[in-house]
Amino acid sequence: MITATLPRFSNVSRATNQQPPAQTPPQAPPQETEKDWTIGQALSGLGGAVVGAAIETVGNTASSLYRAPEAVYQSYKALYNTQQIGPVLKTTIAVLLPAAAIATPVLVALGSAGYGLFHGFQEGVEHGVGSAARECGKDVKKFHNELSGKLIDELRKYEAEPLQPGEKPYDIHVIEGGKAVVGAAAGAAIDGVGIGLVTLGQTPRGVVKAYKEIWKSDMGPVQKVTLSVLVPPAAVLAAPLGVVGGALYGLAIGAKEGYTNGLGSSVKKTGEAVKDYYDATNEALKN
Repeated sequence: MITATLPRFSNVSRATNQQPPAQTPPQAPPQETEKDWTIGQALSGLGGAVVGAAIETVGNTASSLYRAPEAVYQSYKALYNTQQIGPVLKTTIAVLLPAAAIATPVLVALGSAGYGLFHGFQEGVEHGVGSAARECGKDVKKFHNELSGKLIDELRKYEAEPLQPGEKPYDIHVIEGGKAVVGAAAGAAIDGVGIGLVTLGQTPRGVVKAYKEIWKSDMGPVQKVTLSVLVPPAAVLAAPLGVVGGALYGLAIGAKEGYTNGLGSSVKKTGEAVKDYYDATNEALKN
């Protein structure tokens, strides 16, 4: 009886001590690497950048120059017709309008060069140089018809809001008008030169940071080399943009501060703008 039961006991013992099969730990999905460009794509991108910058710079600047006389005429007409401001303030604004009219095509040229460079590059990489040329040509057409063209249309349709009964036009004294003009000239000089110099001084840091960001990224080597080629032309455009943009900003702020708070306030305010710009760029370029 004992010997008959032992095999069954032994079998139970073996079944109880049997360990479950080891499970294989789950494998992490393979990391996807950034797909690199081919040499052909890189060359197409660089070709598109050159073509795009040329088309947009020439086309948009030509449109701006073409529209400028009519825009100036319509601006003076709207200024003359408005009943909301008096003759001294009208005269002050009329004196300052030519400076803005001269600076605008320069700003358009510089901005268009930068935009065309990168838009043409992107189109060139994705669809070829021919597509870059077509798309940048569409940009010029859009700028001419929908931006500068609509500005003219709005100036043509401008109708001065009539004064309400008992309401008088806002005006300034002749001396305040003189302060506005002098303040505008000082502001344009201070902010144009100051912001331009700050931009020029910060450009090397910007270039270094751009290269660091490119080369520490997960992009492939062809992408890194190709994008590195675009950094110098972008850097060349930075300081001139700073000069023109700063001059226009200083013109507006200097005029307003000049007739409201005096020439001293105009100089102080535009000087603060240069300092604020320096602080902002310094913060942006920190490592």
